[in-house]
Amino acid sequence: MRTRRALERVDVWLLVLALAGIVFGSLLTFGPRMVALFPGNPGNGGSFPPDSSLAGLPESPSRTSQSVDEDSWRIQDETNTIEVFEKASQGVVMVSTSVRTGSGLSGSGSREESKKGNGSGFFIDSQGHVVTNYHVIEDASSIVVHTFDGSSYEASVVGSDRLTDLAVLKVTVPADHIHPLSLADYSLVKVGQKAIVIGSPLATGSRLGLDRSPTITTGVISAKDRSLPVESLSKPGVNDFIIENLVQTDAAVNPGNSGGPLLNSRGEVVGVITAIIDSARGIGFAVPCSVVKEVVPAILQHGSMKRAYMGISYVGLDDLSKSMGADYINLGIGVSQGALVTEVEVEGPAQKAGLRGSDREVTVNGQTFRVGGDVIVSVNGIKIRGTDLTEEILKYSPGQKIRVEVRRGGKSVSLNIVLGWR
Repeated sequence: MRTRRALERVDVWLLVLALAGIVFGSLLTFGPRMVALFPGNPGNGGSFPPDSSLAGLPESPSRTSQSVDEDSWRIQDETNTIEVFEKASQGVVMVSTSVRTGSGLSGSGSREESKKGNGSGFFIDSQGHVVTNYHVIEDASSIVVHTFDGSSYEASVVGSDRLTDLAVLKVTVPADHIHPLSLADYSLVKVGQKAIVIGSPLATGSRLGLDRSPTITTGVISAKDRSLPVESLSKPGVNDFIIENLVQTDAAVNPGNSGGPLLNSRGEVVGVITAIIDSARGIGFAVPCSVVKEVVPAILQHGSMKRAYMGISYVGLDDLSKSMGADYINLGIGVSQGALVTEVEVEGPAQKAGLRGSDREVTVNGQTFRVGGDVIVSVNGIKIRGTDLTEEILKYSPGQKIRVEVRRGGKSVSLNIVLGWR
């Protein structure tokens, strides 16, 4: 019995010693990891021990070691973004403008007043031509281009195209300050691919130092072939025309980014930033590089983009009939597909050919609609579905004759229109 109890006591002590060893070993193993959460611990200086379970994760390179590759710890996407920015930002410029707003009075007499603004742009060639937005330089009395090194140069306007919101500037800049950006192949641009925006958002009047260097934001190509209505200059609240085939991105875009490049992961220009939707986040638009390739050479050669037009304002009935539902029949139009002509330009191509605009108004559920005009249902045999009329007309050249089928008072009428240009 004594022997057995003695053995039992020995077993108990062995168990106690074993438990103590485990606890002590745990303190040795886990103690430093817990303390490492507090920077400056004298035990290890706030760093993880070599046998840390986090050793497999990428660690920042030592600032004191010259042998460590400073880029080795970055993931591939980060490295790509940095490389694109460092190279492309040298070709991106800030465009500062002044617009005369009239004259005012000061203590010393009258003085000229002006409104200042800013946008972005980028070099398109080695001759000092800069691409930006039409609305960035619209009505500007003076334009200054700021290059990547902070230098400033007076710029002149080569030409512009309001229908695509593009403009070309010319600056006399030292050759080593010009870094042209390449245009991408738009047929290879895919929804979901990486998108990079470089520009000068909110640089004017900001106290954040945003005028000191370009800003970069990233996202993806959200969609292609988007349309954006543009308000008439002479008739506020009325859409003058529609910019077609825009690129949509969720990369952050703010006032001042206008005219700057939307880039792919190779640093090629996919589009030119043109607009945002005020009531939404992550919805920005750019004029695609395919349009830039068409419009910019025309501006460089002629100062403008000569394109065909009919000289009408219209409403797409496909969208209107869907939005009104059963109430649409109360408009008395008779068809629910095509483009309803609401206004015909005096002495324009359409009026000369006999096309008629709206002649009366109808109010439905408190909303007033202009009706009674011709409804264009086809152009040269191509069926017209609402707002695609503009896109169809742009396929033709000024001076070309097109055959337009319209519905007028329940009857079909054919008209031959010789397209003008603007």
